[in-house]
Amino acid sequence: MNISTSLNVFPTEYPMEDAIRRCQAAGFQHLDFNYWDHQPNVMNLSWEEEERWAREIRSIADRIGVRFTQMHGPVHGNSFGQMVDGLNADSFLLLAERSLRTAAILGVPWVVFHPSLLSPMGEEPYQEVVDFNCQYYRRLIPTMEATGVGIALENMFDRIAPGINGRRRKYCALAEELAELIDKIDHPLVGACWDTGHGHKQGLRQGASIRILGSYLKTTHIQDNDGVIDQHLLPYQGTIDWTDVAEALKAVRYEGDFTYEAHQSVRPLPDPLRDAALSYGASVGQYIVSQL
Repeated sequence: MNISTSLNVFPTEYPMEDAIRRCQAAGFQHLDFNYWDHQPNVMNLSWEEEERWAREIRSIADRIGVRFTQMHGPVHGNSFGQMVDGLNADSFLLLAERSLRTAAILGVPWVVFHPSLLSPMGEEPYQEVVDFNCQYYRRLIPTMEATGVGIALENMFDRIAPGINGRRRKYCALAEELAELIDKIDHPLVGACWDTGHGHKQGLRQGASIRILGSYLKTTHIQDNDGVIDQHLLPYQGTIDWTDVAEALKAVRYEGDFTYEAHQSVRPLPDPLRDAALSYGASVGQYIVSQL
C-alpha cells in the first residue's frame, strides 16, 4: 500500500508546482488533489479554462514524477436544501461532472463526494433521504462511464462538540448507511471513502466499520483527532487506535492508498517547518502500512 497526502497541507494560494515538489521530496509519490479548495475559483472558469488549468497541473505532476490517485470533489454544503456558493441541485451536479472530467485529465481514478440530508435539520424521513441520494448520484453515471472515473462516497459525522446547542442527524455517519447507499446505487464505479477522523468523532469502532464496507472501500481520508473535534491531525497525535485501523484495512484487502487529510499538522506551521512535518508524516504512514 502506498502513502499519499492531500495537497491541502499547503495554502490554496501557494504555488502548485512548489507544493507538489515539497510533498514529493518529503516522501510522497502519490497525491490527493483537493478540488474543493479550488471550488470558488473553478466556478468562475469556463470548461475550456478549467481543462487548460488541469492539463498544466498534470504536466507538472508528470515532470516531477508523482501521481494523483484520488481527489476530493466539490462540496455542496451541509444539505442538498441549503447549498454554498449559490449552488443548487442542478448547478452542483454540473460542477460535479466537471470535477470528474478534471480528474480524468489528472489521472485520478476516484473522486470523493459527500452524501447529504435534504434539509439543514434533517426533518425528512430516512427512506426519502436514501432514495434522493441514490437517484442524485446515479445522475453522474454517464460521466463516470465516459471518463472511467468513479465516485467514493464519504462517511459523515453528527456528534457535536460540547456547548453547541441542537443536534443534527447527518446521513451516512454510520458505515451501515454508507454501505446501504452504495449497494442501492449498484454500479462498479461507486464506492466508499472512509474518513478515520469522522469515524472517531462519531464514536465508532473503526475496524468494525471498515469491515462493514469491505470491498466497497476505494479511498481513505486518514486523520486523527481527540474524539471530540474534527482536527485533521497526523496519526498518533490524537486518540484513534491505529492498530485497529491497519488490521481492518488488511482484512478487507483494501487496494487504495493510505491518504492523509491531516493538514492541520502541517499547514498552520511556519513555512520553514512544513517540510520536516511532511517528512515525519511520511515516516508515520510508512510505519503503519508496514504492518499490513
